[in-house]
Amino acid sequence: MKPVMWQHYKEEQPAGNELFIWLLDFEDYPSLSRFEALLSDKEKARAARFYFERDRRAYTITRGYLKERLGDFSGLAPARIEFEYNKQGKPYWAGSPFFFNVSHSGKKGLVAISPLAPVGVDIEHFRKETTTVKIAERFFSNKEVQAFLALNDEQREEGFFNAWTRKEAFIKAAGLGLSMPLHSFDVTLTPGKEARLLDVRHPGYQAGDWLLRALPVSPPYAGAFCIKHRAPRLRLW
Repeated sequence: MKPVMWQHYKEEQPAGNELFIWLLDFEDYPSLSRFEALLSDKEKARAARFYFERDRRAYTITRGYLKERLGDFSGLAPARIEFEYNKQGKPYWAGSPFFFNVSHSGKKGLVAISPLAPVGVDIEHFRKETTTVKIAERFFSNKEVQAFLALNDEQREEGFFNAWTRKEAFIKAAGLGLSMPLHSFDVTLTPGKEARLLDVRHPGYQAGDWLLRALPVSPPYAGAFCIKHRAPRLRLW
């Protein structure tokens, strides 16, 4: 896949072979009222349960923005869109032709929509306290731990979050949550090297069925997407 950069959103609709991903800066949305009006009662209750205001804002903006775009593409009023959830808690819109996923961390969020295939996205704000060998050994596969240990000290923070976002993107695309052990598949993590899903050791899943790539976000953020298709046309907004 050729490198793709972010563009100004032109209110287009994804074609059958396209994956749209939006990068949101929460500071661009000082008021939540636009998005709160689109949430269901259950979604508002969930937002209210967040302990930190920043997390409530992130959830409300990403969920509301997702509904706005789905409303644009379907012709349905966004406030009428009701999501259901699979056993692992991944939302879906019953009867809709669109697959979607969202993520947020720090002051940034991602929203992904495609009619093509299941998709997952993840963005993470770097946190030094998490980038330890002990945490890597707990959550990464043996192959990933070895790649992480091979990095120098200056690379480890970025390498850690490269791995984390890529693993999260795949698990979210697969829709299995943590019922798929994090050590049951391998991703690349070395800074400057291509993001790839190397191997999957989980029944019914093959690495060759999925496309995993990094998103062009700059430190202190890392981001990735994964889709069950080998050649989508990627549009970044």
